[in-house]
Amino acid sequence: MNAVSKALEGGRVTLGSWYGIRDTLMAERFGAVGFDWVIVDLQHGTASWDGLASILQGSQLGGTYALVRVTGHDPAEIGRALDIGAIGVVVPLVSTPEQAHLVANAMRYPPNGTRSFGLARNTLGAAPMRHDPFCVVMIETVEGLANLDAIAATPGVDCLLMGAVDLAISMGLPGEEIFAASPPPPILKALDEIVAACARHGKVAGNATMDAAGVQQQIEHGVRFIPVSAANAFLIAGAKSMLAECRGVAKDRREA
Repeated sequence: MNAVSKALEGGRVTLGSWYGIRDTLMAERFGAVGFDWVIVDLQHGTASWDGLASILQGSQLGGTYALVRVTGHDPAEIGRALDIGAIGVVVPLVSTPEQAHLVANAMRYPPNGTRSFGLARNTLGAAPMRHDPFCVVMIETVEGLANLDAIAATPGVDCLLMGAVDLAISMGLPGEEIFAASPPPPILKALDEIVAACARHGKVAGNATMDAAGVQQQIEHGVRFIPVSAANAFLIAGAKSMLAECRGVAKDRREA
């Protein structure tokens, strides 16, 4: 069974994070943190195809399998991410059941899909044809929200992950609401609609957050696939916290 699917067994909540840094050593260290999974971000991060294999190897060496967020719906790109060693693919901006069908098929070999066989890494052991990648489609547009039931009903789709910022932009919400400390009511309503559609069709609902309070909120709404912050954000937050502490010590010394 896919490692993500196994982690979700029994209704369990899983916690992961985004990794978009173009560094393989950090990928190994981040993989050792203890997340249930990591999403390597090729859409918005600085990670790229030429270093993806090493990033996936580093994360796995650290103890965590990784999914890859690709840049679009291209079946060749989806297949390549899996060939290199991703255990699943996150696909942005899925707004129609036709798009969901295309990307779900691109992740699986015939007769269940259209993926071409050609492994670059032996990530999956002796029986790679029996491996079932974890398929995550992102709901990030008003059109996607309107097509929730059809997208969730698509065979091969495992998880609907809300892209809250892009969805809020698609809704036409003002910037002060989009980037407020708390999600605006239309986004919370959309989240509940995504969770309900997933429940009707036996799929997993996902949504990203930044901290423990956000995780609690996601769980209360029925979300079980939760990316928490991102590697670069953890790095900056840790550095800021330590610097503030050290500056306090230095200030006390000057004033003594």
